[in-house]
Amino acid sequence: MELFKIILFEYLLGYALQGFIIVLGIYAFNRKRIEVKSYVLTSLLTIIVSFLVRMLPISFGVHTILNMLFLFLICIMFLKMPGFSTIRSALLVTVILLVSEMANVAVVISIIGKAKFENQMLFSSNRAIIGLPGALFFAVLIILAYYFSNYRLRGRNGIDGKMGEENC
Repeated sequence: MELFKIILFEYLLGYALQGFIIVLGIYAFNRKRIEVKSYVLTSLLTIIVSFLVRMLPISFGVHTILNMLFLFLICIMFLKMPGFSTIRSALLVTVILLVSEMANVAVVISIIGKAKFENQMLFSSNRAIIGLPGALFFAVLIILAYYFSNYRLRGRNGIDGKMGEENC
């Protein structure tokens, strides 16, 4: 049962949800509509790369920088997004993710206390469950950003959602 919880919460709701939402954030902040096939493939590649980077024996924080670098390269190569706006988007998505996680930790510590929080973080399945509200908050923020960026595009340039460089 413990293995099932780890797979469900850490991998499916952790890596997978985060990977799909991060790529959605790149689309949102690049003001680009989702092309389902490209979105799914890019998200899956991002999830795999992120998982592999997190398995490396490196200092905390270095994996975040490496994941941003790979995310940038993946979006440039596979989604054919412009470099500058993709760098900006990757940084913005990463900041939103980190703020969501910090807010989640602050709320959880205020509810259960620091000692109990540290004890719960020793177990992988508990870490994933504790991180779920932060991941959901991150998802809501990115989904709203995507919705409003595309709503704004429809209102400004008609129904196709294409945007010229002068509007960026």
